[in-house]
Amino acid sequence: MDSYHSVQRKSIAKDLVLPILIWAGIILVILNVKNLPFEFSNSQKVGFGYFVKCLLMVLLPLGLIHLFYKQKSDFGIYFPPFRNSFQLSIRAMSIAGPACMTFLLIGLLGWSFRDWPGTLTLSLAFLIVFYFVPKVTRGLPTRESIQTSNNTIIVFVIFSLLTCLVAYLTYEAIPVLSKILYYVFIVGLGEELLFRGYLQSAFNRYFGKPFKIGDVSFGWGLILAALLFGLIHALVVIPPAWPWALFTFFMGLTLGFIREKDGSILAAVLLHALLDMPLVFFGGG
Repeated sequence: MDSYHSVQRKSIAKDLVLPILIWAGIILVILNVKNLPFEFSNSQKVGFGYFVKCLLMVLLPLGLIHLFYKQKSDFGIYFPPFRNSFQLSIRAMSIAGPACMTFLLIGLLGWSFRDWPGTLTLSLAFLIVFYFVPKVTRGLPTRESIQTSNNTIIVFVIFSLLTCLVAYLTYEAIPVLSKILYYVFIVGLGEELLFRGYLQSAFNRYFGKPFKIGDVSFGWGLILAALLFGLIHALVVIPPAWPWALFTFFMGLTLGFIREKDGSILAAVLLHALLDMPLVFFGGG
């Protein structure tokens, strides 16, 4: 039994079953929200969509952590000094950023990340990222967790809520502003808080962290959270985009590793936002 397991009181209901049910419930809500019989203006539609994602991926997991768990430091919501996490995310981005050029390659070949040739190419690229990121980040500090509580996460949550308001007020005039805030404070923060903060950490409590890459301990929680991260991308569209799940699974592995090395979700949030930033100009909002 690993040292992480020895100091935790695992619960199959709280640490395994409930997180999976929450994940499934989020998918059902997203699918049904798309079918609401209301007429929205463009700015209202975007603002409402942002608010739903903020509610499901920021407020909900944070509320579950505070409601069900006494040891909040297990969940990565206490942040280290920003500089430490920024250095970690930039080191990881030095590998992950060039891999993103694969999106241009598959576009030139006439493929898409939603078809199998495109996603297999992307998956190979991000598997290589997962292999090299531990190597380029080896010299940076590794933290099991941040034990000293701080309220930085609340600042991020406030910005997440403000993003919804900004989108409602300004999207039609200056959509780029809303998109930048969206990919940082709703997608980056929300998906990392849900998958690497709540889900991966809850699974860690149940399965423990018996494995190591260098000096970074991890367990089946990292792999399971990455799998659910991949699957949600496939399942929130109809029909399901199964190829999309594969390369996002490999992205999830890297983000999960960064979360374990940082001891919080902050570096993963920053890396996720950096990876998504090209979508501000080349993707949908």
